[in-house]
Amino acid sequence: ASLAWSPVPDPSVSTYFVHYGPQSPNQSGSCAYESSMSVDSPSATITNLEPNTLYYFTVSAYNGLESACSNEVSTVTPPPSV
Repeated sequence: ASLAWSPVPDPSVSTYFVHYGPQSPNQSGSCAYESSMSVDSPSATITNLEPNTLYYFTVSAYNGLESACSNEVSTVTPPPSV
């Protein structure tokens, strides 16, 4: 899954955390997802996802402290290739 988002205008933000998983915490701003990864640019590609599965994604910014998570987006991964 490839994600991209608008960078935070704060120059002290050096890292973003992408949080994701097959279940949503159903709570605005929550970062309670099964997995996360850090990236240093406002985009990410997440690999090794289960095929044909609904995943939820959200992003937080980090400048020594982690921000609340962004609005959640979701997608269904493609079925396995034969």
